[in-house]
Amino acid sequence: MRKVKKGVVPAAGLGTRLYSMTKDQPKEMLPVGGRPMIYHTVYEAAVSGLEELYIIINDKKESLRHYIERGDLENDLHQDMGGKEISVPHITFVDQPDPLGSGDAIYRTKDMVGHEPFALMLPDRILFGAFPALVQMIPVYERFQLDMVGVLTLVARQAQGFGNVGILQATHLEQGIVQVNNFSGKSKSPLILQERETILKNAGRLILGPHFFSYLEVTGGMEEEWDETPAIQLISQQRGLMGKVLEGTGFDLGNPIGYGAAEEYLKMEGENERRSKVAFHTL
Repeated sequence: MRKVKKGVVPAAGLGTRLYSMTKDQPKEMLPVGGRPMIYHTVYEAAVSGLEELYIIINDKKESLRHYIERGDLENDLHQDMGGKEISVPHITFVDQPDPLGSGDAIYRTKDMVGHEPFALMLPDRILFGAFPALVQMIPVYERFQLDMVGVLTLVARQAQGFGNVGILQATHLEQGIVQVNNFSGKSKSPLILQERETILKNAGRLILGPHFFSYLEVTGGMEEEWDETPAIQLISQQRGLMGKVLEGTGFDLGNPIGYGAAEEYLKMEGENERRSKVAFHTL
């Protein structure tokens, strides 16, 4: 059985949707519940048992690098755990000098990932609840050994806080597990749902085999920007893609509406979220 021990975090993007807030700092350092956005990604990687984390950055992300390298992130984790120890994955920074797209960013970790499966973690996506997304996904991946996407179920009032990419058409297999039949590409149109309409949406968490890099090579020239979505679409068509429907409340922090919704949620549920984090870590 192939275990999931590595994670890839693309964090070199320009953050254009949040430009009014990211002119002077990386998007990944914006506060979410009083902690930088990247903190929540690393926390999830740690409690999910990942041992290696590859974070793709550029020279405009120095404050992110410093936050991790100077020990501030570990101090925040220790404080939030009420003094309990947490094993943080070994973090390697990978440079992406030019903004050539998320596909280019991920491809730069090919040799580091090697022949192992890995978790793809978009740092501007977050799930609040009793169990982080990867904690829910990894046991299912290790059971089926098939590429997998974390899935959110969105209703109309949530839709405006998300982008259009990664809308799923799927077939129910068993409780909480689906077969993905279609994975939508990027669209400039806003995501609008009718009242009582629901959709399945990529939660920004995937678990992929090392063959993913071959699919990136094949699809790299299909669009002006090298994006990973065409590779995911091709995998769903040729190899099959499973989905784990996640328990919890998810947000897209990469746009102002989603970011504001997450902050509002934490104002209401922040103390409960902190307590559930400590409680989970004691299981």
